[in-house]
Amino acid sequence: MSILLADIDATCAALGYNDGEKYHAEPDAIQGLKHLIWILRRDLDNHEYRRHLGRANVLLTDLVPMLPDYIDDDEYADVLIRLLVILTNPTLLLYREGGIPKDNHGRKVYMELIDILQGYKEGFTKHTVWAALALKLHKTLDVDWSLRSEEQGLLIERILVLVRNVLQIPANPEIECRADNDASLHDQVIWALHQSGLLDLILYVLSSPDENQYHLHALEILCLLYREQTAASLADASLQRSNEEKQKDEQELIAARRREKQKIIAHPPPGRHSRFGGTYVLQNIKSISDRDIICHQSLERASAIDLDREKRKQKRSHRIVNEENVSERRSAFSVRLCLREFCIEILQSAYNTLVRQVRRVLERNVGSNNNDDSYLLWAIRFFMEFNRLTGLQLHLVSESLSVQCFHWVLTRMQHDLDMIISDKKQARLWARRLHVAVQTFRELLLSLLALQKLKDDKAYALFDMLLNNVCYVLEYRETILHLLMNYNEAHSTKAFLRDVIETANIFIKMMEKFCKDTAVIQEKKHGGRRKKNKKVLNKKSMNKNADKNLDNPDNQEELENKWVELSNEIVAILADSEMIKLPEENQPIPFDATLEKSIDDQKEDCMKRIHKYLRENKLEHAICLLRAAREVWPENDNFGALICSPEDELIILREIFLANLGQEETWA
Repeated sequence: MSILLADIDATCAALGYNDGEKYHAEPDAIQGLKHLIWILRRDLDNHEYRRHLGRANVLLTDLVPMLPDYIDDDEYADVLIRLLVILTNPTLLLYREGGIPKDNHGRKVYMELIDILQGYKEGFTKHTVWAALALKLHKTLDVDWSLRSEEQGLLIERILVLVRNVLQIPANPEIECRADNDASLHDQVIWALHQSGLLDLILYVLSSPDENQYHLHALEILCLLYREQTAASLADASLQRSNEEKQKDEQELIAARRREKQKIIAHPPPGRHSRFGGTYVLQNIKSISDRDIICHQSLERASAIDLDREKRKQKRSHRIVNEENVSERRSAFSVRLCLREFCIEILQSAYNTLVRQVRRVLERNVGSNNNDDSYLLWAIRFFMEFNRLTGLQLHLVSESLSVQCFHWVLTRMQHDLDMIISDKKQARLWARRLHVAVQTFRELLLSLLALQKLKDDKAYALFDMLLNNVCYVLEYRETILHLLMNYNEAHSTKAFLRDVIETANIFIKMMEKFCKDTAVIQEKKHGGRRKKNKKVLNKKSMNKNADKNLDNPDNQEELENKWVELSNEIVAILADSEMIKLPEENQPIPFDATLEKSIDDQKEDCMKRIHKYLRENKLEHAICLLRAAREVWPENDNFGALICSPEDELIILREIFLANLGQEETWA
């Protein structure tokens, strides 16, 4: 191994030199780069060769300076980009099989690799590096996708992976020592990407249906760009600081000064040595002699005495998941404006295409766990929240405000719940994915509630349809209930529990509004069977094929008045079955097997006959036909439950009477 390490040093020394303006590569430098790739692919289990290259700082001294000067040479550019991708790969990918090491030596190696990556990130804050890569990527994307060679396709993918690798390098706030509104290394990388024009190329990849094979890479880059931002902070960003921001900063400064002053008043500097603290009696605290405790200490220690200090602490389960540190900070003002404008451009030109294409890819690969759907779930939540806070525009997020997207998010939540139970070794991983899905579902509900505030017929129709779907389908209610009942602190955090409770609260409010606008018919079964979900009869949209004459308020009011007159007679008939006196030959038959019509067509005809009897004031015929049809078509409860109360029958008859089923209106 020592011989190979010496070979690495000799290869690095023979790459070339930088005179401050240009990098001069040696004639055989390209062979040296290929040799380094060959060595890294045969690295040891403890990643000794990678760590040795990191300690030699080859990436900052040779590779990054070489890239802008030799980007036009296809062979040099290909080898350099491959080597940069290998060196900047996430540390977790190196431990994919066994996971993060738990022994002391393995943990030390792991932390050293992260420190090396954090040192690499500083070399990518120069826009000249990204400008060279942007030029190369632009030339390759100009070639039509059907005419590109395999090498050109790999080059596009490697550049996108390199951007992903640099952005995913974790920040080190202790070393950077950057306050809010100051540019951290991550902010500097984002600004360099913006200046080089590489963000515009990523936007093109996101918005182009022809580049769908790179959408997952571009989506991951998008999530890493905004990982330290919140949609609320970007939505409030403007060209000038608002008065609220100024007042908030002033209040924070005043509060800090007040805390410092109170600290000085509460703990003044001692005038003499602490051993002359004196003797004090602590009232209402008894000693073993049933007298007040006498304390021979300073006043500060006597007032802060703790009798529980030496007690044996209660043991807590080591399986409790610690709260994850959310790295949210206020970036530099120019960076926030840049990210805000980029977010607006994505919504206007790429969001709907991205959601549609990536969701198709994930649905095709539903059986494999190679693709993490958390990135798409995060993107839906973030951009929908940004759109909602900046003034909801329905056409910008139409792909996610749909029944298909609601259903897809629900299936992801159910899948993660099942995987937590079945894959116990990776339960915490699936719990984190479930947390992202819950946050996305909560944002979908909030955006749905924001739809009703728009003064638009399309928005109201979409709100009515989605609300009816979400509140009517049983799976939505059961999933929310299962999340609350199956919370386990062994793999889920308290932040997850808070988000679930907030989501349940929003869902309950929606259900309350839904139940006020609809009439829900419930069924009672024999033998203690489970109650089955009944068909929801919406007062607003009972009949989808309503005739235009029913849209007339006068005609609708006339029908309502007519029903008020008939309802008293119908209630009396339903209460006393003896009032129904029809001879057997006049008993209505709901189904005739001798006819050539299908059972579904006869079912529709039966509904029209009931409607006609009610309009012609033949109430006994209508009630008899309703009860007979209930026995012929018990499924779906179109004619009510098998055991139906008179009140439920009255509701069904009213809905049939008010609906327009294509019958002529004849009044008795």
